[in-house]
Amino acid sequence: MDAITLIDDLSATLRTQMERARIVRAMPAGTLLHRPGPEKWNALEIFEHMCLSSGIYLRGLERVFDERANALPFNADFKPGLLGDYFTKGMLPKADGTIRNRMKTMRMFDPPRNSGASQESIDRFIDLCERFSELLERARKTDLNRMKVSSSLGPILRFKAGDAFRFPVAHQQRHFLQLERTLQTGQGAH
Repeated sequence: MDAITLIDDLSATLRTQMERARIVRAMPAGTLLHRPGPEKWNALEIFEHMCLSSGIYLRGLERVFDERANALPFNADFKPGLLGDYFTKGMLPKADGTIRNRMKTMRMFDPPRNSGASQESIDRFIDLCERFSELLERARKTDLNRMKVSSSLGPILRFKAGDAFRFPVAHQQRHFLQLERTLQTGQGAH
């Protein structure tokens, strides 16, 4: 996989997600707080969930980039790790917008059980995407194969840095589909 193409594609997806988040931030509170069902998240909780889960990868990437990135020469070829590739592909929505593998959210990533969510969740999500984007620019000068980041499951499962970018962005793509469905049901809620 060409590293520059990967970086460009991830950067473009993050820009699209930030643009959509800024539009959603301006929506009425009734739309943002609307729950499509009793056990379903509202729009703010979806953003909070993405912050909680993607934040683990962002912090890991920031740490490894600060410690190692400058010492590694650029490698134009990124070879996804076996598990990183498997989990990323399983997380990505299908081309038709359907979700392959539905999964239960781990308690630590469930916003209603943690701090909940607020309008600040959207701002934190935009900041998170900006920080991912800054790291992707730095990735143009290093080797995404030789740095490792612990997954959200802990240090027992470590991803190559390239997969540590791919997985959370794929996870966010999945939740942006959920966000759009939630916003559609909430349009008449305000």
